[in-house]
Amino acid sequence: MNTRIFPVVAMVSVFGMGGLQVSAQSPSSVKESNEHARSWNAFAEGILRVHRYRLATRKVQETERLGGYARMPDFYREIEYHDADNGRLLSRIRWEREHPDNAHTVETFFYDKHGRVSVDYLAAYLPGFRNAPIQTLINVYYYDDGVHAFRQFDASGNTIFERCQGDYFDRPIDISLDDADIPPSPERVPNDIYVACFGFLPLTADRFLRPAALIPDIIETDRTTDGGGTTGEQLERRIADLSRQIAASPNMARLYAQRGRDLFLLNRLDDAVADFTRAIQLDDGLDAAYFGRGMAFGRIGELDKGIRDLTVFIRRNPKSSLAYTKRGVRYIWKKDFAHARTDLEMAVFLDDANSEAHDDLGVALAQLGKIDEALRHFLKAKALEPGYQKVHHNLAMVYYMTDDLDGALSAVDDSLRLRPENRSSLLLKGTILEGLGRHAEATAVREQADFLPQGNWSERSAVR
Repeated sequence: MNTRIFPVVAMVSVFGMGGLQVSAQSPSSVKESNEHARSWNAFAEGILRVHRYRLATRKVQETERLGGYARMPDFYREIEYHDADNGRLLSRIRWEREHPDNAHTVETFFYDKHGRVSVDYLAAYLPGFRNAPIQTLINVYYYDDGVHAFRQFDASGNTIFERCQGDYFDRPIDISLDDADIPPSPERVPNDIYVACFGFLPLTADRFLRPAALIPDIIETDRTTDGGGTTGEQLERRIADLSRQIAASPNMARLYAQRGRDLFLLNRLDDAVADFTRAIQLDDGLDAAYFGRGMAFGRIGELDKGIRDLTVFIRRNPKSSLAYTKRGVRYIWKKDFAHARTDLEMAVFLDDANSEAHDDLGVALAQLGKIDEALRHFLKAKALEPGYQKVHHNLAMVYYMTDDLDGALSAVDDSLRLRPENRSSLLLKGTILEGLGRHAEATAVREQADFLPQGNWSERSAVR
């Protein structure tokens, strides 16, 4: 009963269509289209991020086959990545053969404690068109005695499909509902059957829009409040539940590490350090606790301790681009830009799609006076993650440093479009406007910034 079912993406032929047809779009529709492309590309990158994390932290077995379409035979290499310990399918990716770094379609799978698929994700691009995925899917599953159902969303949060199969009080069920039929009329699907099938599934996709949010050991500190991240209230409930489990099983290191992670996300850093320390005392082999404590030490300003813990993690996980990135950030905070550069160059070597590492490497290089190299990495980070606010700020700073005031103004406006109340970007815009001789506008922007609070520690560093 755990078969995955979803509509197959239609790979429309782009050849022999009698020429390209262009239609005019209103400014509002262009804006909506750009936002759609940005969010769906970020969703696809989120699936790949989960995939890369699993490759770095698990033993994986791969199987491969070639595939393609009528006029594009052997267009892709389809690789399935299985957990070597239990055989479960972790990811399925079709890589373009002519552009091996391009994922044509990407899927990843999550399982419940019984080994059944609980959530899976898919993003697919049309062959030759990479502006944005043509299809995105989030399938969330429910299992009960005799009933197997799932609700399907897209990356914009729209409910697009529902399916339920099984038996309900000895009555066979086989229900398929497209978006226009959800919820169905009682005449089509009786209310008791609809509730039995779908009543325990989430009504919205909010908590599933970021695939990495389902990986407990990925600590994405700056993204927990972005685009469907865990709320403070949810974290508090989870901490309370973990505290009850710890009271019942006080010697389970994993529970302390999990609670430490949630405390960290709530910025309760001293408590997080205490939990991670207890986890390490109970199990020195718990790498996630060293990673978490290294993150927390850095945030409270104990940079050398943070670097020491992250070094332990890196020694045990030498292919972790994320860990090199985080240690590099802590070297930036120490103003040790040479060591930061070394770490961040290793991070992008391990994962060239790591936008955070490219941005922070740009910061280190700029501080070392290597402006042209810094600019190249900032532009790479922007291309990888157009919605990454800090990289627009850093680009503006570099353009300002090189006297390209028009470029600087354009970049800082991009930063403020993403975070209109970012104090640092507002102050930078005031400085840029002053340089352009627009004194009245500069004064108004600075006055706006004066009403905003100073920023907190950020894992994503800015050029200063």
